[in-house]
Amino acid sequence: MGFRLTIDGSGPVKLSEECIKNVEFESEIPADSNARATDNGASLKIWGKMLFSLGGEEQDSTLNLAKWSLVPSESADSYRNVQIEVVSASQVVRQFTLPNAFVMEYSESLDDENGVGEFYLHVKQKKDKTKSVSIEGGFGGE
Repeated sequence: MGFRLTIDGSGPVKLSEECIKNVEFESEIPADSNARATDNGASLKIWGKMLFSLGGEEQDSTLNLAKWSLVPSESADSYRNVQIEVVSASQVVRQFTLPNAFVMEYSESLDDENGVGEFYLHVKQKKDKTKSVSIEGGFGGE
């Protein structure tokens, strides 16, 4: 199983199965609710490997992740379309789309012993746009 990440906006991000290690989708429901709450949220947590771009290779998308994490809330670019595709046997089996997501947390961990870095990205859907989140599955062959 693998994951593909696509984030639209200035400084777009495209990360493939080689880069993404783990993904968690969370449907956030208030813990103090005694009935089905109307104040629901949605978020994605994504862990991956840093694949640095050297020379003329395509742009380092993790650099764009780091830059997005610093965009101030006043900027329209702080909200972006985030899509995760879950791939199994070369077919997309599930797709999560958060069309108005913003960065909750972003971190990079770099290790000079192994020469590999890792990143963690936590994005959350804008609360008043939770109804716009889509979860799709049951795709036919690509």
